[in-house]
Amino acid sequence: MNAQLDILDSGNDKEPLAVHESRDFRSYHALLRAARNYMEGPLVCQLYDRYDRAHAIPPADWRAAEAVLDELNEFQFYCWAYRNLQRFKYHRPTLGIFATLERERARLEQALDAAAAATMASDPAALRLNPALLLPDYFRYVPFHQHTGGVTGDSLAGLAYEIGRRTTVPAHADPNGIYRILFEALPQRAYARVLDWGVGHGAALMTWQQRQPQSECYGVDLSAPCLKVTNLRARERGMRFLLSQQDLEHLDYPDAHFDLVFFNFMLHELPPAHTPALLAEAARILKPGGLFAGHEFHLRPGDAFQNVLQRTHAWTNNETYSTPWYDTPIGDWARAAGFAKVSITPFERLNRSVRRPGKAPINANHWNLYVFEK
Repeated sequence: MNAQLDILDSGNDKEPLAVHESRDFRSYHALLRAARNYMEGPLVCQLYDRYDRAHAIPPADWRAAEAVLDELNEFQFYCWAYRNLQRFKYHRPTLGIFATLERERARLEQALDAAAAATMASDPAALRLNPALLLPDYFRYVPFHQHTGGVTGDSLAGLAYEIGRRTTVPAHADPNGIYRILFEALPQRAYARVLDWGVGHGAALMTWQQRQPQSECYGVDLSAPCLKVTNLRARERGMRFLLSQQDLEHLDYPDAHFDLVFFNFMLHELPPAHTPALLAEAARILKPGGLFAGHEFHLRPGDAFQNVLQRTHAWTNNETYSTPWYDTPIGDWARAAGFAKVSITPFERLNRSVRRPGKAPINANHWNLYVFEK
């Protein structure tokens, strides 16, 4: 590992690459966070109270609950807020993320490209980009999370994703805390070789490396802009990752190569027609006893109100494949893909409830922890 770090030390950037954020930019995004906190707290309480009074007999399932909620102004406003607060974050002229990046395009592109070129020249295995890669249609044509062009359509898309993730979290909170919670939930043992399955901006892989510095860390993604961001951030921290631009359904890693393949919020981004093949490929590259593990949104069993709110995110936030994901028999597919042990449990540390003084809390979200062992 020391030899690996020495390779990077010779090319490290002196200062981390930072996008200039004006005071107005920070204030604006703090306002959006506060509005979202209102939407996910007091507004949900008010909505539930109206919903609770609107029927004599509780709705039997989410379809019946949706028929009740659709008539309520609070639900219409909730959906409007979910859609537009995200749109304001990215698209607002002057203060949106895209406009802020555009003002510094030349400087940011130069820094990302220079770091990528330096890595590929000194350590080609650390960054493998494939300009000829044919992106799957399900990825190419869907602007997930209202990110116009997705995370591949612009050279700065990886930075936009990085900022978008961070500005969703309150300024005083650790944006990487969600990754630590996941890693703490996994079996606590040494993992010699790990793969971040959909590495994105790289924050999860960096969090892993800080926890287990002995691990050889790989990251794979379809997005070259995201891989360039991850490469840059790794260089800034003196970390060596083995990053590769590949289709998750057709990986070039050897059989039985990894001790752990982890993911964050990936399963709801995949169309069910592709999921069995993706799981089979993940199983192929794992060693016997290796784990495929991560956390994911889902429906809270028996909670029709939460089920409706969760399903609305498919169309309010361009989560195109999330609704079919909720009906996916993922456990059966994992066993068919070659996993011997399949564990799907509520991830209680992430399952936040909206509290109401003197009343039962309201469930507006639900997460599961998925741990599949080969």
